[in-house]
Amino acid sequence: MTAALVTPVDGAGEIDEKSIARLIASVRPYADALLPALSTGEGGSLSDRQWREVVAAAVRHSGGLPVLAGVLRPTTAESLARAREADGLGAAAVVVTTPHGPEVTQEEMYRHVETVAGAGLPVVVYHESAVSGNTLELATLLRVCALPGVAGVKDSAGDTGFTRALIAAGPGVPVVQGLEHLLLESGPVDGWVVALANVEPELCRALLTDRGDERAEQLRAACERYGLERDDWYRSLKTELLRRSVIETDREVPC
Repeated sequence: MTAALVTPVDGAGEIDEKSIARLIASVRPYADALLPALSTGEGGSLSDRQWREVVAAAVRHSGGLPVLAGVLRPTTAESLARAREADGLGAAAVVVTTPHGPEVTQEEMYRHVETVAGAGLPVVVYHESAVSGNTLELATLLRVCALPGVAGVKDSAGDTGFTRALIAAGPGVPVVQGLEHLLLESGPVDGWVVALANVEPELCRALLTDRGDERAEQLRAACERYGLERDDWYRSLKTELLRRSVIETDREVPC
């Protein structure tokens, strides 16, 4: 189970490393890896400096857990630059979208991942449409999975039929579900990367091996409680973490 971390900021809107340390300490006993600066971490709003600070802080306080650095940049050149920086900061891998925009072709998406994977760090493909405005087709994603340096797929496209078809096709890399409300409907995924782990890490861990009715109801209730299907799901997570004194403010990252 990988925890997709929120990004704590202080009253001035700057990265709050002390809160990052407390947050990681609270999820570390239950997580296999940490994912800062992706969608839950408001990665698209982070400046280059803030992004470096978040990834570096996650690595410093990881306690040995692998850190997968989120990369939400609109172009191949920007994504490649961040992948190279993530390597220097000590990240174990990067999680990368396709280039942004509905006009991007499937071949351009393939070449994008091929280029970023050539930067050195393993690449987990972030399969979604909400951020990039496009989506990888199954045939293209299978080609992408065969690229050297591609280490997995974080499937957050919201289509469990697609997830099952991808797994059935034998992509050759792990496929993990990224949407809480679909965790138990996605078939034989290899795990999950979830925002819920910020506030319910023990439940997220338990669901890996116990998918019975009681756990399913706990998951359903948690999704409803924290509004995880809303566009601003990370806000309620921050509010809860503030209530627990894990972070100092529930402010969003300034755009």
